[in-house]
Amino acid sequence: MRYLVFSDIHGNVQALERIVEEIDSLRPDIVVSLGDVVGYGADPARCVEIVDETADIRVAGNHDLAAVGIQSVESFSLTAREAIGWTTRRLDPPHRAAIERFDPIRRHDRCLFAHASPVAPLDWPYISTVGQAREALDASAERFVFVGHTHVPGIIARRPDGECAVVGNNVVQAKPGARYLVNVGSVGQPRDGNAAACFALVDTKKGRISIRRVAYDVGSAQNRIRTSGLPESLASRLAAAR
Repeated sequence: MRYLVFSDIHGNVQALERIVEEIDSLRPDIVVSLGDVVGYGADPARCVEIVDETADIRVAGNHDLAAVGIQSVESFSLTAREAIGWTTRRLDPPHRAAIERFDPIRRHDRCLFAHASPVAPLDWPYISTVGQAREALDASAERFVFVGHTHVPGIIARRPDGECAVVGNNVVQAKPGARYLVNVGSVGQPRDGNAAACFALVDTKKGRISIRRVAYDVGSAQNRIRTSGLPESLASRLAAAR
């Protein structure tokens, strides 16, 4: 089974359209969105439409649920709160209904899909350390666990002896008996210094995991944010990828 998994579009339709081109080219068996389709970017409604049309599995992110009033914004930064308020006003009832159908967590075959972590998924914990990755793998039985949320891609393996280690952020061949946590990075707002849209392609039969990048028109996405009235910082950070 070949999965194409992406996350954290954040209303950036220019980046999302490049991912759709990759889907059309690579023709995976299953397309998965790990959430945060909206928030920060200038085209939330169109991004919801594309994900609803394209993804076979759709997981909810904290920004998605905040935009439809299910998730509190108390923990959000002031800029994020402003962006969520702006986003909410631009979602029509069909977009809201689509978001409300997103799953908090999904399992399929030997894979688990969550926005933040299978550990208390609706509390939105970040997986930023090997120890946190170990906890996430301990909370599941699947061989492959996919997350986003941090906007930073990476692959962490748990060996049969229980030891966990970062094994790469590009291409990994799965070892017998090992389990893997794959952070698929961000489509619309990477924060690892690389502005290109990020996604994962995984062949569970062959055990091959790859993190892929595709360049998109960052300038157009920035212009959309600037002309929309959203905070300038949301435009400038796209190029810096921080």
